[in-house]
Amino acid sequence: MPSRVQVHTGTPRTAPSTVNEVVNALQKKLTALHVDSSPVQSNISPKSSRRPSFSMDNLLHHKKDKKRDDSKERDSKGQKRISLTMRHSNKSKDRHVQSPKHGPVKPGRFENIIESPPLVLYGNITSSTGALLSGRLKLLVEDPSAQVKLENFTMVLKAITSTKKPVGKDCKDCTEKVEELKKWTFLSESKTFHKDSDNQFPYSFLFPGHLPATTQSQLASISYALYVTATTTHGEKIEYLHPLSVQRAIQPGPDKASIRIFPPTNLTGRVQLPPVVHPIGTFPVTMSLSGVVEKKAESQTRWRLRKLSWRIEEHSKVISTPCTKHVHKVNEGKSIQHSETRTLGNDELKTGWKSDFDTIGGEINLEFEASLATRSNHRATCDVDSNTGIEVKHNLVLELIVAEEFCPNKNTTLITPTGAARVLRMQFGLVVTERGGMGISWDEEMPPVYDDVPASPPGYGSADKNDGAWGGAMMEDYHGPLEYEDLETMANEDPNAPPSYRNSSLPRRRPSYGRVESGESSSAPHTSRQPRGGWTRDELGFEPQYALRNREEADDHENTNTEDFGEGLSSNAAQN
Repeated sequence: MPSRVQVHTGTPRTAPSTVNEVVNALQKKLTALHVDSSPVQSNISPKSSRRPSFSMDNLLHHKKDKKRDDSKERDSKGQKRISLTMRHSNKSKDRHVQSPKHGPVKPGRFENIIESPPLVLYGNITSSTGALLSGRLKLLVEDPSAQVKLENFTMVLKAITSTKKPVGKDCKDCTEKVEELKKWTFLSESKTFHKDSDNQFPYSFLFPGHLPATTQSQLASISYALYVTATTTHGEKIEYLHPLSVQRAIQPGPDKASIRIFPPTNLTGRVQLPPVVHPIGTFPVTMSLSGVVEKKAESQTRWRLRKLSWRIEEHSKVISTPCTKHVHKVNEGKSIQHSETRTLGNDELKTGWKSDFDTIGGEINLEFEASLATRSNHRATCDVDSNTGIEVKHNLVLELIVAEEFCPNKNTTLITPTGAARVLRMQFGLVVTERGGMGISWDEEMPPVYDDVPASPPGYGSADKNDGAWGGAMMEDYHGPLEYEDLETMANEDPNAPPSYRNSSLPRRRPSYGRVESGESSSAPHTSRQPRGGWTRDELGFEPQYALRNREEADDHENTNTEDFGEGLSSNAAQN
């Protein structure tokens, strides 16, 4: 046999050593790239090199030939961590040193100052007078030149109605319906505004009472906002958005009482509810169940209340109207209606009522507290009935479980259940509204202004009896005789002076018919009309005692101060 030729290319360890040299050279180059000139990295030995990964090391060296030093391995890992830490720290420092990027400087901005109270519509949609909005829009100039020249400046009050189930998915026209309620144009021509000036623009608007309140329901939402847009001469736009919250508060009135009859039994339920309820808080519910006892000759049957459960349901409804692009998805001239119902609050009662089986017919009375806020994840929405197709209503549902019992009339304590039971279900509508608080409607708190004063004085009523408090007044002209009394003419020394009349301030006496004529005696018959004051002729000619003093004595004391003892002074004053 020919001898086998053996060819040896080299020792078996030559190839691994060659590969190790190549790997070490690559590691040195990579380590040199990561060396930093910082004082922390200067302490690291330059001879240290990064070891290959665990998988590569296993391929290069056999387990039996590996002799690792744990301390060296830890040092190498520590050096690796330090190098990585320094890299991140250097990057973070570089990022911190870099100057932030500033956006373009805006020429100005707007601020809104509301002067009116919160927007609350008091009353329902048929009786509410609306809510008054008044405020001031302020322009703040931020341009480096300290002035801004505006070409146009407008503000629009919009009502936005959006549905969560539109006809066309992801279609803005099908989702939102925008209605413009009011538009203010503050500038008719270009104007320059300076930074130091007080650039304020007042505005006001009366929200009509039929508008729906701000709503966030399951299927739709209604919101109001002020949109401000201004354009500078350089074409820059300044925009501002201010949302408005409009609420409705219905004033409470008398409690509502409802009666429900449950045939074929004689049971009758009477429930008393408050006229309005609020999203937060509790409200009382009073209920009485009569006709629970049916007496016969020797026995009687009665209904005993076992359990009562109540819940408040919220019914939401929305009508989705398609836009012009998606009209083909629905029938011509029609829309899609969506409705959804959810439970806001519920509870069960097994005790807490009083049963009276001794009265005629028997009666069960109970009272409990209900609330719309028993679930934290459900926020109640106030009642809404909008002409845009959004409607929200609430109902209180009561369910009573009654069981029938039998007992003899001789001993009513021997009660035997018959096994019959019934579920009595009642449903009542609730009016959910916001709290009015201490506020009143704007027309009641506003004093009258000058323009409200009518041009003529107020009337005294009308002949129409249906004309309120001023109705039924009759105004007629008087055509009868006019009764008056002639004044007595007094003598006057000066013939050219106008005639003077006797003062009638003295108290009236008994009526006397006669007139005092000059030169007529006191015994003349009383044929003339009654003089003014009711004095007779003799009484008018009689002079008082204090006037009969001696005229000579009066002349002697003419220049002295005399005191008049007239009628009405006391006797002590006359003596002094």
